[in-house]
Amino acid sequence: MQVWDLAHRCADVRMLMRDAPGASVGWLRLPRGVRWKLLRACLRTGGARTGALLAAPELLRRVRENGVEAIGCFSAKDFALAALLAGEMRSGCRELLMHGTQYFGEFAFELLAVVPYAYWLHRQGQLEFTVSCRDTRCLYYFSPHHEERPVERSYVPITEYPIGAGGRLRYDRKAFPATLDTGKWLPPPYKQIYRDDRFLWSKATCIVCNKATDEQYLWHRAPTNFMDTELLLAVIGKLRERYQVIYNRPRASDIVNDHQKIRESGDIDAIRHAYPDVLTIQDLHARHPEFGFNELQLRLFAGCEKFVSVLGGSSYLASYFGGTNVVYARRGWEVACGAYQRWFNLFSGARVVAASTPRRLLHAIEEELL
Repeated sequence: MQVWDLAHRCADVRMLMRDAPGASVGWLRLPRGVRWKLLRACLRTGGARTGALLAAPELLRRVRENGVEAIGCFSAKDFALAALLAGEMRSGCRELLMHGTQYFGEFAFELLAVVPYAYWLHRQGQLEFTVSCRDTRCLYYFSPHHEERPVERSYVPITEYPIGAGGRLRYDRKAFPATLDTGKWLPPPYKQIYRDDRFLWSKATCIVCNKATDEQYLWHRAPTNFMDTELLLAVIGKLRERYQVIYNRPRASDIVNDHQKIRESGDIDAIRHAYPDVLTIQDLHARHPEFGFNELQLRLFAGCEKFVSVLGGSSYLASYFGGTNVVYARRGWEVACGAYQRWFNLFSGARVVAASTPRRLLHAIEEELL
């Protein structure tokens, strides 16, 4: 098998200068009709147009000389060159995403686009495998073969997945859609699968999710969507009389982190000091080391109907479990497109209410949870 990585083919200037003359000669040797057809396919190859232009004449020559047995790619979506080459062979293009998923990107994106597509494949009887980071087997419990690889998460576009949208200038659209294409999208029933009586208390559970990470949105490069200690204590102070509050704020040692650095602010110790009756997810993980961190989250969330979360992965995960999810969302792509009002309820039918300021958050908690 030979891999042609079109996206990185032109990243090295020396490689670009080396390949450009030969590619130019190859284009000139093509008949005019073939040249225009191939050019259109290259320009419709999102995210790798320059690499496609450099490689297309050589690839077409090899296909026509019977030097290629099959064409395979991760996804043929926005990959017109792969489709054209496969059409020359009349064998079709073998797409990895037709039978499985592979994703090492952000946790929120995985819950938004990858897991629901994998579960849709499963329900169609087409899922053969899934691949992701460590501690994800529980997310893909339905997969016949799940592989966890020891890699860190990073920013990976979801453009190639069915709900992903390409941008005009970039391969991935730097915004979220106002509506979701749910034709090949089906969130798994985590609440039904992970219900566990060991995580029920005498009072109803309310899970408060938080984060303390660097965030990137437009020109902003700083922690933004998080509850500081003062706000956090005010939130929990309102909830603890009625609910068994569980505080869920992952530390760097708890999860496979991405490019957004986790900061420690003393919030966990402050809660333990102010409200000893509140359980932290670290306390519960110490009691139940038989579960990975993500599976513990799933089992805790499955027994809960009331959530307070923040924009990011926790707002997605909490929305998979029905009930009510009050989200603290100051700024971000979900806010820009009105995702919490438009489509966050589709994960499970949950009632999702977004608040953009501390005052509005406290008011929403009083209205929705008390």
